[in-house]
Amino acid sequence: MSFLCTTAAASENLPKGNFETGLFQPLRYGLSEKIEIGTHPVLMFFIPNLAVQKRHPNWAGLALASRHSLVVPTPLLKMVTKKGVGGFISPEFDVPLMIALKNEIQLKRTLNDSWILSGTAGLTLSYCSKKLDKRTTIDLPVVFPRLGVFYNGYGINFRLDFSGTLLPRLDLLTDLNVLLLPGMEEGFAFEHKSLLTWALSNRTDIQIGYKLIFGEYPFGVQWHLLPLLDILWRW
Repeated sequence: MSFLCTTAAASENLPKGNFETGLFQPLRYGLSEKIEIGTHPVLMFFIPNLAVQKRHPNWAGLALASRHSLVVPTPLLKMVTKKGVGGFISPEFDVPLMIALKNEIQLKRTLNDSWILSGTAGLTLSYCSKKLDKRTTIDLPVVFPRLGVFYNGYGINFRLDFSGTLLPRLDLLTDLNVLLLPGMEEGFAFEHKSLLTWALSNRTDIQIGYKLIFGEYPFGVQWHLLPLLDILWRW
């Protein structure tokens, strides 16, 4: 799910009838040769979420796909609206119903047998049952620019991905991601991720890497470096 910090976003649809999941990545299912659905099953109880990815006919010699995701963070935000440990929002504030709809278009070019370059542009629209107080922002990397759409009404994102095979069982993914909240004072975030994927078997991968973040926050500008680790299973 793009709303949270997952290790990697899938650029290829799963084959029909196949499943894939990870410790921090969503459960994905190949509904057909062109359509894939995904959700975080554990997070579903705290952040109801659903994503659909569809492969379209090629355009100008480029592979074309679209991705649409729906997220409702209200239950989780209500859980962290408290004093003390685990509290990120003061209990004096009420968390309204919040819904985000993200739509992305991806163009992909295969450079050779091993490497792929893809570009993605997206628009996120949000709905709140009542206006949010700006004192309720959660000023953390990854979280702040994604929750910012609920204060701004919408957000724009652009991503460039470069992926390929280094060794027979070792793949590399590196990306650049820009998140914009036009009109907000803290409306810019830049993220860079590099990720190595080692195929332990035909059904299991292990991923390790990092995420570098530059972001604008209500208290100023900061850099963050976060480790990434995940295990993927397919069946």
